[in-house]
Amino acid sequence: MLKLKLIKLVSKNIIAILAIVTLATTLGISPVFADWDKTKYPSIEGSIPIENNQDYLELSQITLVDAMTIAENNVEDSKSMYAKLSPINGYLVYKVVMTNDNHEYSKVLVDAGTGDVLYVTDAKSFAENKKKKHSDNTKDSKHDKKMRDYYKDMTPEQIAEKKKQFKEMGEAWKSLSIPDKAAMIMHFMQMKLQWDTMSEEQKDEKKTEMKDKWKGLLTASPEEKKQKLEEFAQSIK
Repeated sequence: MLKLKLIKLVSKNIIAILAIVTLATTLGISPVFADWDKTKYPSIEGSIPIENNQDYLELSQITLVDAMTIAENNVEDSKSMYAKLSPINGYLVYKVVMTNDNHEYSKVLVDAGTGDVLYVTDAKSFAENKKKKHSDNTKDSKHDKKMRDYYKDMTPEQIAEKKKQFKEMGEAWKSLSIPDKAAMIMHFMQMKLQWDTMSEEQKDEKKTEMKDKWKGLLTASPEEKKQKLEEFAQSIK
């Protein structure tokens, strides 16, 4: 049951996964996950039919690492950033988010049984997504509001510096190996499940613990950011 809850947990963006440890990885990636479940996929036919309350991990024949690797091998000049098991049209697939050096993203559906690529969305720029969101008069996401609140007392120079640090975090995450990314994704999703069962006192203790652990990460050099992420990934494998 824990496995099922773990896989059904939908992290809206990579920042949400890593915010627990103050890893506000990349502002650019956030639109990808903000509309994660709004993408309209065509009719697909996979190899694993799925029903409610089934254990996705038990049914899947490939791993998170497999899915992210397959997606990366099928989308030219792009890196796998995040993935999760999901039912699409009644079949179990991995949804994998990809990004490239042009700040464009795409989503890949990988069959959880055979590893076949069932569908790849067109590449979409982050700027285009943001423009469309505003043109549709869509309300600001919780992430947008949190970031506005985060920046509200900063000078323009301080805001520019923070955005630079966030961008460096995103590049550090992007440069990690797929096994390292997968290990951290699963780890923080599990932490989120544990978080939901904690008392307020336990949450405060965990916040302090993680804040101390990752103190100075945003202000570290790009090389140090990557090194710290790699070290953490190795520690949880």
